[in-house]
Amino acid sequence: MTAHKRTEITVETDRVLIIRRHRSIRARCTVCGCEVDMVGQGEAEVLTGISAQALSDGIVARKCHVYEGGDGALRICLESLLKSK
Repeated sequence: MTAHKRTEITVETDRVLIIRRHRSIRARCTVCGCEVDMVGQGEAEVLTGISAQALSDGIVARKCHVYEGGDGALRICLESLLKSK
């Protein structure tokens, strides 16, 4: 009798989303401890599909890292936003 060999290959992939717009900035997130992209509420709304009002109401509950910029606008850590989605 001949022995049959079986080879099984599993491929795992991750999806990487890189946003490079004039409104996203690179900054250090004190919670993550590394340099990340920060986006405004408008960009976060586009990425998540959640309205800006619902996003701002539930931003703490979603565990997003939020910072207020020098101009008073909210900036959201993109890493935390994508992980909370």
